[in-house]
Amino acid sequence: YGAPGCTSCGAHSIRVDPQGNIWVVDAAGHVIYKLNQDGKEIMRLGRKGVAGTSNDTFNLPTDVAFAPNGDIYVSDGYGSARVVKFSRDGKYLLEWGKRGNGPGEFMLPHNVVVDAQGRVYVTDRDNQRIEVFDANGKYVTEWKETGGVSGMVLTNDGNIVTGAVLRDLNGKAIGRFPDAQAAHGAAVDKAGSVYLAQLSGIV
Repeated sequence: YGAPGCTSCGAHSIRVDPQGNIWVVDAAGHVIYKLNQDGKEIMRLGRKGVAGTSNDTFNLPTDVAFAPNGDIYVSDGYGSARVVKFSRDGKYLLEWGKRGNGPGEFMLPHNVVVDAQGRVYVTDRDNQRIEVFDANGKYVTEWKETGGVSGMVLTNDGNIVTGAVLRDLNGKAIGRFPDAQAAHGAAVDKAGSVYLAQLSGIV
């Protein structure tokens, strides 16, 4: 994993948007697929098999998130170190980030989520922090020493799951999931139940 390559990543992340569409991040393929509930492809971001850091290419992307207005954010993290923003119809809007450990920089942007106010949360896994930005990528703050978080999701009641730790949107730890270990993915269902995909193979 990391900048040298990610040839075995495959389907790295799966998200469901508010309209019920399924988004699959194919890290090794350098693309993100938007599928309807029947599994039919209805949008593609990136170019299959083409690595890059242009307006229409990614280099081993890691996650995808959705703003309240439908804008799309992609963490382009294993081979790059940026977050890319698109309109709801897939038009490139802007991007931010570069390799480093300063404000707005990333060593590995692994997960991205957007809250109801449009704030963007990015796990900078290798720097063991979570950075918070406004909707246009302006640095707001960071939560230090969170550990190398690989799974993040917003809960139905306005909190945020960061690996095995539950936090409020100011970054304060308010709970921990018992027996949870290295979660590489996280999801929440309509009832509010939290699912963690652990590297042990146990959910």
